[in-house]
Amino acid sequence: MHYVLFMDESGDHNLHSIDHSFPIFCLVGCIFERRYYHQVVRPKVDAFKKRFWGTTDIILHSRDIRKHQGPFVFLGDVKKRDEFYAALNDLMRTLDFTILAAVILKWAHLSKYGDQARHPYHLSLEFILERYSLLMRRQGASATGYILAESRGRQPDQLLKAEYQRLRSSGTFYQQDLSNVTGLWMEKKAKNIVGLQVADLVAYPIAAKVLRPQVEQKAFDVIYEKIDAAPYSTSRHQRGSILGYGLKIFPQPAFEHYLLWEAKTKREP
Repeated sequence: MHYVLFMDESGDHNLHSIDHSFPIFCLVGCIFERRYYHQVVRPKVDAFKKRFWGTTDIILHSRDIRKHQGPFVFLGDVKKRDEFYAALNDLMRTLDFTILAAVILKWAHLSKYGDQARHPYHLSLEFILERYSLLMRRQGASATGYILAESRGRQPDQLLKAEYQRLRSSGTFYQQDLSNVTGLWMEKKAKNIVGLQVADLVAYPIAAKVLRPQVEQKAFDVIYEKIDAAPYSTSRHQRGSILGYGLKIFPQPAFEHYLLWEAKTKREP
């Protein structure tokens, strides 16, 4: 089988001037089987856009939706907002894809590694890349996939491609062979690529949930089951943990924090 992982982020990668209100960086990958993406996902998202705007020439952008800006200004009307969110949640719930996410706790990263702290985007790419490769290996020896990321400008794109090529050549600590990941491309949001818009919609709810796990996040609840997880327990008959699997938090918090976070986000099968 052939897959495509669409990648987008929430928060910035700056370690020199950290936003105290959002001191994390979250990189998300949404994985689709390629044929399903073209035959099902794109038409479904296009139909959603036509329902609310009568055209597909709309970019679904999480920040603009939250701020009721641009083409989403109509969300200032409560009735229209409720209808929109109900339809959007239903769309996201019914699409078949798997989520991988890496969240860098920037203050903890700097405190632990100082001048040796790695670039949050590049470090997150490593976590996503090895998990993507391992996930495809679970699908069979012939499974391959590529990555399509949002372009962030010429220099950042060049640096990211160089980091990707380095990882492809040397592997990671846990995954030496990344040959089943066949390429990395970048495209601008303006290209109106559906998969990148899905990744954009997923990134913020995950970042917000990691930052404030005690706060209800309805958008996170919608996508929770899509986050890759440890296999079901045969004894407990329930879904395994997403922590360390589909969701990598770095530096890894204390085990007690992991247990608390899992308890606050746990869903019954």
